[in-house]
Amino acid sequence: MRKTLFLIPLILGGCSWLSPDYKRPVVALPSTWNGVQAVARDDRAWWQRYGDPVLDQLETEAAQHNDDLALAKSSLSQAQAQYSYAFANQLPSLSVAGTDAYGKFANGNLRAAGQSFRFPNKTSNFGFVGGMLNYELDLWGKNASLSDAAKAGVQGAVYAQEAARLSVAAAVAKLYFSLRALDRNVAILKESVQTQDDILRLVQHQYDVGAVDALLLQDATERRDAVHAALPDMEDQRNNAESALAVLVGRSPQNIVQAGISRGRDLQEMIIPEPTPSVLPSELLERRPDIAMHEQMLIASNFNIGYARAAYFPSISLASLAGVNNIDIDNLYRATSRSWTLGAAMAAPVLDFGRTESGVKLAKANKNQQVVLYKQSIRTAFKEVRDALLAQNTAAERDADNGARDGAAQQKLHLTTLRMEHGYASQIDVLAAQSTMQLAELSQVQARLQRLDASVDLYKATGGGFTALPTKKKI
Repeated sequence: MRKTLFLIPLILGGCSWLSPDYKRPVVALPSTWNGVQAVARDDRAWWQRYGDPVLDQLETEAAQHNDDLALAKSSLSQAQAQYSYAFANQLPSLSVAGTDAYGKFANGNLRAAGQSFRFPNKTSNFGFVGGMLNYELDLWGKNASLSDAAKAGVQGAVYAQEAARLSVAAAVAKLYFSLRALDRNVAILKESVQTQDDILRLVQHQYDVGAVDALLLQDATERRDAVHAALPDMEDQRNNAESALAVLVGRSPQNIVQAGISRGRDLQEMIIPEPTPSVLPSELLERRPDIAMHEQMLIASNFNIGYARAAYFPSISLASLAGVNNIDIDNLYRATSRSWTLGAAMAAPVLDFGRTESGVKLAKANKNQQVVLYKQSIRTAFKEVRDALLAQNTAAERDADNGARDGAAQQKLHLTTLRMEHGYASQIDVLAAQSTMQLAELSQVQARLQRLDASVDLYKATGGGFTALPTKKKI
């Protein structure tokens, strides 16, 4: 027992030394964002910059009840349990052992260790109660490698949860913006329906008195019918967006069916954040949770190689048993002797027909796969940042152009109305100018939505305020 206790500190000092030293794959990174200056800021609650309290409430609701986040949390719990199990394998196991038998020795004699022992020739209890200590010497770091791989898996699950949280937050914001855009589109189409009905009524009157031909009447009828057909489609899109948003934030089936989504600021009143990244290109590897997750999976695969390599070496197990024996007719638990044993067992591979070698090759292939996935996540991240920056610029230009177009249409309607008041234009001219303005408003709504979506994409592409923990070679 003393020797066993003396060996425990040495045994617990096992490390995953058969695992290759981890080195982050080298990837050529740009020095700047193509002339776009990064602005340091805290983006952890980036959705608050749009100035809509309803959006803030929806983001909070989604963070608490979204199904994808619940699944990510469950995956994290599984990873933590797996690590706890792998870590426990590095420690000794202690169990209680006991036996009890009822009988007697033949002729009351027992021979052991070359000696003869005399017992009463009576039926008696024969029992043993003690403790058993088992431990596998982790000289090659097999269990340590498995534990370290599981620990990296836990950290990867933490980062996966952060990636899911960022993705859900971006989806909520974009779907809410789409809902507000569809609200505005429905309102504009309802106004357009009234305008086209008025135009058709006037053209029909002109046709009845012979002022216009049938072709002009048919054109007015087709425009009216097109607007009438577009309105229910737009209302369906709005209803579907509202239901999808209710599901995304994790509302109950009762609330999905019976309760709607609250509305906040109009789309044109929302604040559009500054279209600049908050991180430098060299910082993006630590600011994207998906990249950090893939790196942890790569680290775990690195430790799995050490676990596979350990199969080349013998496994050594220690077992110790200590307790009390009883040979007493009166009381099973009245000890008559004490005993202890200490044993060791070793099993070394001799011929496994390539099983261990195949395991090592499989572990190395998995690591190579994780390297590809890690580099792929980096490429995807920089592509998304580049696309978001370009989309920010084009969306801003489009928003400005459509704003000017909308302003010109409103000015035309104002001038046409003045001309009608002075007898230089007809009511149908005013209605036509009003129809043109409504089309310009629809384009303006779409341009503003694209600009808001581009800003969300930039927040998501730059990590949304996430910062990864420093990566160590050995964890």
